Amino acid sequence: MEIDIVVCIDNKFVMPTGIMIHSICVNNPEVEIAFHVITNQVSDKNKKKLLDTIIPFHSKSIAFYNVDGIDFSDVPRMEDGARLSITTYYILYLTEILPTTIQKVLYLDGDIIVRQSLKSLWDTDLTNIAIAATTDAHYHLDSYYERLGYPVDKGYFNAGVLLINLEYWREHHLLSAFKDFMKNHADRIVYHDQDVLNYVLQDSKKELPVKFNLQQGFLWRNKPYPQKYIKEIKEAINDCVILHFTGPNPWYKSCRHPYRNTFLKYKANTIWKNERLREDRPRTLRFQKAISQTLRKIHLIPGLPPYGKGFLPNLKPLD
Repeated sequence: MEIDIVVCIDNKFVMPTGIMIHSICVNNPEVEIAFHVITNQVSDKNKKKLLDTIIPFHSKSIAFYNVDGIDFSDVPRMEDGARLSITTYYILYLTEILPTTIQKVLYLDGDIIVRQSLKSLWDTDLTNIAIAATTDAHYHLDSYYERLGYPVDKGYFNAGVLLINLEYWREHHLLSAFKDFMKNHADRIVYHDQDVLNYVLQDSKKELPVKFNLQQGFLWRNKPYPQKYIKEIKEAINDCVILHFTGPNPWYKSCRHPYRNTFLKYKANTIWKNERLREDRPRTLRFQKAISQTLRKIHLIPGLPPYGKGFLPNLKPLD
């Protein structure tokens, strides 16, 4: 069995993606895995870092795909300074980028840690279905469906973990459908490729358990989930397969995600182990935080909870 995994990155996401690749290799040691890295902006130096990441592991390979020849004119214009780049739309063009011999892929965002075997996920039956995905943590918001223009009972999935039936995509000419939606309804698109995929594939999807995509939103307190999801969320919180940092990225100093240490554990065993966490706070805020930390050390002000107060109480470390 070989698992084909797709990632779409630029230079800014090489480090977290490399750590994700490392976590996959560690927890799938005997599985043959082919990583397909889609980009047009990754330097040779960073490509070597990704290749060096898989060297210690058996039956792992990386292939790079340059998208310079792909026409992305239908992609909505990205705002200057946007957190995401055009790479987020590369997934829509997989049938034009990847060889036709590849019939199924597992797509993963770079802000992910894989904690267990991917075999059961990979073995999910996709007969006559375009995609399998986990519901988005904010699927219950009516604004999503009002904006995109389809019924709320169809649901809304998160596009960070996708099991994709490429054979179905080719047979049903889904790239043309994606382009048509982007061209004719760009004003509806807020969450980029995720919105496009949800609209076009609303009638051709299978729902994956939350354990395959534990998003930050599932960790917030006082969320109105149906009983089905409450059970799934509890199971995932105790032992998820895939941890998805959809909120504050754990490679930034400001991150207070309850499971940040899981990311740091894997980082410590990669070539990025000595790379400092990135600073995303304004200088004034950093100064205020430094003063607060000093005052807490001498017990002049109360200490902070171990993570953000909006999260569920009594969350235990995953690793």
